[in-house]
Amino acid sequence: MAMGQRDAALDNLKGLLIISVVYVHFYDMLGQKTALLFTIRTLVLTVQMPLFVFLCGYFGKNAEKRRRTAWEDYLIPFLIFNTLYYLVRVGQEPDIKYGLLRPLNMYWFLMTLLIIRLLMPELLRIRHLLPLSIVLALIAGGDAYFGRTLSLSRTVCFLPFYLLGYFCTQEQMQRIRKIPLPVAFAGAAGGALLSLWLTDTLKVEKGASHPFQLVNSYATQGLDPWEGAAFRLGIYIAAPLLGILLIRLIPARHGILTGIGRGSMTVYLLHAFPMLWVVGHWEFVCGVINWLIPAFQGVDYPGRLCCGIPQVIALALYSFVVSCLLSCKPVTRAYDRCMAGLQHMLFRTEKTGKSEKEVESVQEIH
Repeated sequence: MAMGQRDAALDNLKGLLIISVVYVHFYDMLGQKTALLFTIRTLVLTVQMPLFVFLCGYFGKNAEKRRRTAWEDYLIPFLIFNTLYYLVRVGQEPDIKYGLLRPLNMYWFLMTLLIIRLLMPELLRIRHLLPLSIVLALIAGGDAYFGRTLSLSRTVCFLPFYLLGYFCTQEQMQRIRKIPLPVAFAGAAGGALLSLWLTDTLKVEKGASHPFQLVNSYATQGLDPWEGAAFRLGIYIAAPLLGILLIRLIPARHGILTGIGRGSMTVYLLHAFPMLWVVGHWEFVCGVINWLIPAFQGVDYPGRLCCGIPQVIALALYSFVVSCLLSCKPVTRAYDRCMAGLQHMLFRTEKTGKSEKEVESVQEIH
């Protein structure tokens, strides 16, 4: 691949991952669970954000440059969209709490990337950084202070995946893509079984987040230190195994997923708002569905219809359509112009902008 040329396969992978993000968030908001839906959610949580963070590290190898632009790239979007999300959500849930530096729902990702990229040049001075980061993540689970504020828990616990991506070379990525399919499938099956076995065996406290989301301490989830550590070790094993299969399977040709992947930042930032509208107008939405599909009339719990297969299809279609719309060029251009204007007003810069070639070659998550 020529220097500076985008890798369509990794754009496609980002597209697939951001669609899965929309899927899980919409599923969580609807709150309708069946065995099939819960199993899909568990497997997606196992690989979704670890692989996203891995790609951030893979495309963030110029640590000093990433630190210089971290405030503009992540702090401004975080403050804007975390606040907007609260203003919309508080109308539906008056008891929801807002904190200036306490990410709500999906916006932890911006805070995590901000902190990691600010610290990365100094972290790279530490010997044996990757294994030490895993040890730190396991220890952090025993501290109740490592929670949602400043996204501390997720920042510490997703750091190993960022480092895996940072230390992964282009040659190693090519070798992953050449792994024999039977080997990749066998590894992914082992990872999937491990994640499902842990979820079924080590029960978390009712209402707590899944341990693979890495958002809370062990005690907050009703786990003792050994159970919590087992969950965290499990994701450090299962996520790479599932991620290898996805990297191996994802096609390198250009298509719809390529465009979604290139516009994944706007999908990530904006997808909560149409979901909040749907949830807030659920009776109207159900009425439209019943009118279109009369067979659904009288079904109070759509997730139980045919084991939840229709709901899986509906969630997948919704996630795909929303991702297509929010990643289209008019939306991404409008976002880029707004952010560029805010950055120009708030930050002093030595250079007024990047060349088109430089922007194309960066290929970060956004």
